Amino acid sequence: MSARAPVNADPNLVAVMDTNEMPWEPTEWPGVSRKVLELVHDPKKGRETSLLKFEPGAKIPTHVLEDRMDVLVVEGTYADDHGEYGAHSFLRNQPGFRHTPASKDGCVIYVKWRVPIHPGAGERIVIDARTAQWLDFPHRGAKVLHLYPNADGIETSRIGNVAPDRKLPSHNHAIGEETLVLDGCLKDEYTAYSKGIWFRMPCGVPHAPYTESDGCLMLIREGDLVW
Repeated sequence: MSARAPVNADPNLVAVMDTNEMPWEPTEWPGVSRKVLELVHDPKKGRETSLLKFEPGAKIPTHVLEDRMDVLVVEGTYADDHGEYGAHSFLRNQPGFRHTPASKDGCVIYVKWRVPIHPGAGERIVIDARTAQWLDFPHRGAKVLHLYPNADGIETSRIGNVAPDRKLPSHNHAIGEETLVLDGCLKDEYTAYSKGIWFRMPCGVPHAPYTESDGCLMLIREGDLVW
């Protein structure tokens, strides 16, 4: 994770970042730039959430991960030593994983580096949302793709595709939630979250989201804020 100053590090505050308005910042790796959404320095709770942009042919030198690294390909094709991953592919790489992040034709990826809640590396996860098995949630007018198991009730993540003109039940995010809108627009009683907006709701803060004519495709994560 980065050694820079903390960003959105207070878990008790709502955070909303419009990545469309944020400039790309250069990194130490040629052809790779970033937008930092969240950065927490803590030996147990430490995490960084960023968007990384790879110019065509750019790569990050081969290294071994110290923290867990989750990737969602937002656009383009991302690659490492183990394969290539198209848009809306999800990867979870555990500490100790050796890789060379790269992109032949360029890409934008969402990345979260996280000190694992439980010690010990789990299995690597690779999911292509375009070909994976989605579940229907007809009572919410949505389809859901679960990305990793919620065995201990602490962490879970999914991609949700909510149909147009749907109202979701009001809920209070008992374990906190962050969302990246991939397409369309989600609204609630506070504001509208359109494509490219990342927002984080603290534990216990309620909202009643809904969609209008566009519907909404979004990456959702829960549980990071309780640790």
